[in-house]
Amino acid sequence: MMLLRTLVLERNGQDAPVNGALLCGFAVGQIASNFLVYSLDEEVEPGSSRVYIAALRKKLERYFLSGVESKEDLQIAMHVFKQILMLAAASGTKAAGVTETQVPYHFVDLRGCKLPPARPEDHHSVTIKKALVMKVITLGMNASTLPAIESTSLIVPSIRFSSQMISPPKAASSSEADAQSVLEHSVEEPRPLPVEPPETVVQAEAPIANAKEPEPSSPPPSKLPAPMEQSALFEVDSTLSSLARVAHELTQQKLAAAERETALEQWQNRLLQEQNQIGEQVKDLEQRTFQLRDQSQDIQRKTETLAALKSQLSGLRHTLRGMLHELDQALDS
Repeated sequence: MMLLRTLVLERNGQDAPVNGALLCGFAVGQIASNFLVYSLDEEVEPGSSRVYIAALRKKLERYFLSGVESKEDLQIAMHVFKQILMLAAASGTKAAGVTETQVPYHFVDLRGCKLPPARPEDHHSVTIKKALVMKVITLGMNASTLPAIESTSLIVPSIRFSSQMISPPKAASSSEADAQSVLEHSVEEPRPLPVEPPETVVQAEAPIANAKEPEPSSPPPSKLPAPMEQSALFEVDSTLSSLARVAHELTQQKLAAAERETALEQWQNRLLQEQNQIGEQVKDLEQRTFQLRDQSQDIQRKTETLAALKSQLSGLRHTLRGMLHELDQALDS
């Protein structure tokens, strides 16, 4: 029994996220990039299925999913995926000669890693034979793996903000509400927030040059300056990012626990089926034993009857010989 690795996907027009089956992850040293291939079990046409290819970036034991930005990188990723498909299709058979240029790559070990939620709309899709999906999964799980290529550039996770104006936080409850709003939306490029410019104080000119200047008074209250407002927004952004990471880790732990529970239930069902099969085999064996015992007793009875008949036949032969001897004597006389 083989358990499939899944990842959380958020689709446009659907409130609840869906799970996608992870086919494989591979790294291409030529462009120092990692890629991930997954499926939503979408049947495009009879016998064909749609799979998605996403860019997989790693930074300090954390993974990030995004679309393949470079057209050249996408062409190389597609070429490597074609090599994987040919290798998977040739598994168990004699491989044919290679005619195309092979791009060096290695499978990435993704066991135990935490993959963030992603949107299939951001990733490149391709249609393959449905029979190849499980072959690619089996190939990726049985092949030798190496760690993913570490990203050298700074990776900033994108967060989707609400289109409404966000005021500076007044209490902890407002931050929690904003965090919940962020978690309920998909991840996309951040949108700029409108910031009101600070009010300016215009001083009127003195009507007479020699007039006595008024005594300085306390300045009227003004709104929060723009730099401080930007700082508050950055703090909210950092808080929301932390809450989003915590929520994602909890979701991943919940999914892992659900997968373990499902695997345990499958093992229990399989064990119960084996026990039922063994019980049926024991019943058949007992019934066969009873039949063999009855047949043995029947054979024994027939053997005893045959022995009695043989004894009677021997007595009849002896009697017949005596009668023939007496008949011969009577004829002679």
